[in-house]
Amino acid sequence: MGIVRKPATYSSSDPGRADAGPLRRTRASVPGDEGPAPKLFRHDESHPPSPQTGQPETPVQSLTVLALPSAEILPGRPVGNPLEQYRLKSPASLPQADARGLRVFKGRQYVDIASGEIVQVRQTATTGEYRATLVSEREASGPPLYFDPQGGIWKLQPARSSTDESHVVDIDIDQLIREVRNDALDTKRLHVGSDDPFERSTALDTTLFARGLKQFTPEQAAVIRSELRVVEGIFHDANRAIALNLPKAEAIYASFFGSNHRDVAQPFADAVARGLALSREYQGVWGEAKIVGVDSSDSVAAWMYKRDFHGRLFINRKFMQPGFLCLSLGHEMLHTNRVDRFRAIGPNAADFFYLKGHLSGLLGSASHAVQDGPERAVSDIIMRGGLTVAYLKAFGDDHDSFLFRISDYLGLGDDLDLRAAVELFNANSPMRAQMAVSNADSLIYAAKNMQLLYRSAVEHAPLDRSGTD
Repeated sequence: MGIVRKPATYSSSDPGRADAGPLRRTRASVPGDEGPAPKLFRHDESHPPSPQTGQPETPVQSLTVLALPSAEILPGRPVGNPLEQYRLKSPASLPQADARGLRVFKGRQYVDIASGEIVQVRQTATTGEYRATLVSEREASGPPLYFDPQGGIWKLQPARSSTDESHVVDIDIDQLIREVRNDALDTKRLHVGSDDPFERSTALDTTLFARGLKQFTPEQAAVIRSELRVVEGIFHDANRAIALNLPKAEAIYASFFGSNHRDVAQPFADAVARGLALSREYQGVWGEAKIVGVDSSDSVAAWMYKRDFHGRLFINRKFMQPGFLCLSLGHEMLHTNRVDRFRAIGPNAADFFYLKGHLSGLLGSASHAVQDGPERAVSDIIMRGGLTVAYLKAFGDDHDSFLFRISDYLGLGDDLDLRAAVELFNANSPMRAQMAVSNADSLIYAAKNMQLLYRSAVEHAPLDRSGTD
């Protein structure tokens, strides 16, 4: 039985500006409202499709993969079970598996591999797969496991839906096409998405002067690369601080996620890990092609469009100075979900509210963390229930993401007004924590504070050890 890929079809419809605008201006900006980004099959960018005419186009030649002739299977030598060192006996007190097949106990995840047998697993930040791990490991070293919902156990191979496996060719056609296309583009890398609705929307009130780092001046490219390395350092150090479980981290969590911060500790750690992976992807060959330079009079250093599958970062030329870009770039990366040519998957964070120290006077109370930076001080007030309508309105009149998230969380209608929404937000600590851990500003500034804590701990560690000798 062959696997045949039909010729690709292309729509002649052109999305309007509303479709091209930043998705966080609409309800779809709320994390979870969007489906997975579509996987697009593109022509070789050097040969764009010709305009449609009255005559039907000649179909693209089909790609056919035929099953290999049957061959005699030789008996192999017995090999050890790759899960042998990870297998554990399932205790009776272990919680039941959830809908995803995961048993969660004290923050650790376990899966059933056979009746009465479990292994601990960790989810990788780059691919999202679950791998077997040991308690002593910080990163999973075991093989990936796949949940079989029919049997309720996890296996070393994904479950196949077809019962006639003799006609299944075990080949990833999409991966094959990607590899062929990438090889063809290695000698002629082109900026993807040129003049698409997102770029046209941006060009309405700005001027695009560079697509990809190669079109920036050497000085500008050097600044951007340096700032991307700073972003990587923020997420790396925050990731280390989380792993070390430093005592003073509790106060940082409380400032950025409130009294219910323990409920969102794992999602925060996951967002930091994803941010780290993304910061490295944007420093790669394909990531550098996603940097777009613009001239804008706005006081915004960088932005992106959540529906942009290419994950482009638009950078304002006037902010291309060392120390100005890093936090903005980290913030924008956290908005991504699936990005073309990236292995990493972003946390899909929203902009429910921003953390601006110069507007703290518009909030409803004083902070307990003023000495630790203006952003943390503002977050501390908001997480204690001190958000005000005046503070939100200082950033504009579009509050859809904030309103819809509260409506969805509480199961209310979509006609909630801003004042009522703020009152509900201030009265509900668990909801504040859940919104903060999906809020880009809260995530990047929490990561920055965790970096400072980690570096302080590393700096003073030798002194502490010498004092105990």
